[in-house]
Amino acid sequence: MAGAPSPIPLRFQRSELEAKADLSGEGLQALAQIGHPEKLIAHLVEGGHARDAVHALTLLLPHRQTVWWACLCARLIPDLDRRANDMAAIAAAEAWVQTGSADHAARAGELALAGNRDAAPAWVAMAAYWSGPTIAPRGSQAVPPPPHLPGVAARSAMLLLMQEPGLADRIDHGDLLGIGRELMLGGNGAVAHAALRNRLGEPVAGAR
Repeated sequence: MAGAPSPIPLRFQRSELEAKADLSGEGLQALAQIGHPEKLIAHLVEGGHARDAVHALTLLLPHRQTVWWACLCARLIPDLDRRANDMAAIAAAEAWVQTGSADHAARAGELALAGNRDAAPAWVAMAAYWSGPTIAPRGSQAVPPPPHLPGVAARSAMLLLMQEPGLADRIDHGDLLGIGRELMLGGNGAVAHAALRNRLGEPVAGAR
C-alpha cells in the first residue's frame, strides 16, 4: 500500500517574502522571527492570518505546485463551463503543470494576455507563463521571469476568485489555503478541492 505523501521542498527566500509577498505587519513580524517555512505557515494560520499565509505560500511552493493550486482554485467558478476563453486559459495552465514545456508556458501567456485580466482565469494562465523560461516574445532573446512572479499571479487569481459573483462572500483565504497546504504536504490538492466544492454545492471536477 502506498505511504502517505511527504512534504515537498519549499522555496524559502526571506528577502523575497519581505519584498514581494505583500505581508501585513503581523506577517512581517512572524517572518522575522521564524526561519522554517512550514512553521511560518502554521504560525500565521494559528494567529488568524490566512491572507498572509496564502501570500507567503504562493511564493514558498515550487512553481508547478503554485500554478496547480491556482488552477484548482479557478475550477471552483460555478459557471466556468459556459466561459470558453476562461476554460481555455485554465487548461493551458494545466498543460504547463503536466509538461513544464516552454511551448505550453508560451501558449498560456498568449491566452493570459488576450484574456480578461479582471477575472481569475487569466491570472492562472499568467502564473504558468511566468513559470516558463522567458517572458520575451517568441523569436526574441530569452528574458527569464523573476522567480516571484508566478506567486504574484497566483495570489492575484485567488483574490479575483473571491470577487466572482457566484463565490463572493462564500469563500475566503482560509478556504483556498486548505488546497495549498495539502500541496505543501506532498498531496495533489484533490482532497481539499473536493471538500471545498462539496461545501459550495458544486459537482467535483477538475482535480487530477
